[in-house]
Amino acid sequence: MRAGRMRLLAASVVALGAAMPPLLAPSMIPPARAQYAQPGQLAPPPAGLARVWFLRQYQPSENLSTPWLYVNGAPMTTSIPGTIFYRDFPPGTYTFSVDTCGTDVNQFPTVRLGPGAQYEFEVQSLQSFTPPDCPRNAGTFYVRPVAPRFLQLYLPQLAYLGARCPAGTVVVVPSLCPDLIRASLAG
Repeated sequence: MRAGRMRLLAASVVALGAAMPPLLAPSMIPPARAQYAQPGQLAPPPAGLARVWFLRQYQPSENLSTPWLYVNGAPMTTSIPGTIFYRDFPPGTYTFSVDTCGTDVNQFPTVRLGPGAQYEFEVQSLQSFTPPDCPRNAGTFYVRPVAPRFLQLYLPQLAYLGARCPAGTVVVVPSLCPDLIRASLAG
């Protein structure tokens, strides 16, 4: 009797496994218009500015919410899984942070940006470190530097968003968000 139940359970698991890919496939297919990042798109910044790249890998086992990114405490934009974008900044000292429920050491970098330099950061989720009292879609997030050797591996998997500014920003120079720059320098 027990062997029959085990065979039935095994057959159910196999059937469920065969039925799931067609159901999940639409959620894993990127939008038809998605442009994937290429190394050539990591062009240098305009003269006198520093370029900061922000990426977030698509990791289905981690938190897939879209927390806000901040520069010196001013909201910049949201972090979307599976994307990469950049912002150009005047030289100076900046702290890059992200909405998070859990706290940890070395969670957010403070860096001195030099003219003409490029910096790469990754927004990471660590669901296993999220405290139990956090709301359902909240998680523990980090902003971490990306090693150049890993950046080249991640690029083909990321949708390229170009320069991103908060909604409603009047942009004169495409890679600069004037309201964001003023707010970050004041903070």
